[in-house]
Amino acid sequence: MLSNSWHPPPPGWIKINVDAALKCNNMAGVGGVVRDEKGQFLLAFGADFVHWDISQLELMAIFFLKNIVKDWMFEYQGVMIEGDNSNIIKALQIGWKKRKNKDITDERLAFLNDFNQVLFSFCSRNCNKLADICANLGVFNSFTWVDLWDKYIPPSFLSCLKEECDALGLF
Repeated sequence: MLSNSWHPPPPGWIKINVDAALKCNNMAGVGGVVRDEKGQFLLAFGADFVHWDISQLELMAIFFLKNIVKDWMFEYQGVMIEGDNSNIIKALQIGWKKRKNKDITDERLAFLNDFNQVLFSFCSRNCNKLADICANLGVFNSFTWVDLWDKYIPPSFLSCLKEECDALGLF
């Protein structure tokens, strides 16, 4: 049974939730949120694209992570990459298990080799609300937020973050 709200990663890990948004005029965006085991906000991003295939965009959201990964992220025990497109997540899970010598040869995912452990996880849309907000904002403007005091973070994002943390009793 799928959960109705976001859940933190295992102790010592970070979780990156990703999503994509596609408008009828082919304007598109990808986005995501990085949080730790306590649900603490670490980073959020969004980027604009022009595309026509939502599945490809969901995959592009994961490829885009190489642009936002910071050195401090490699110090965690692992990274959980979570999305709400089951087909993309299943394909990545299968591909990850089949890799040889623990090296990814696909250059779009090679950045994952630097993490201690990587886990791809499917979640329901209800558990991916913040990433969805970022993807929809990314349609219109690329951004990276590393501080919740950033004046460009919309109240809807902050409200959703607070709601998710409150639901888990994290703050």
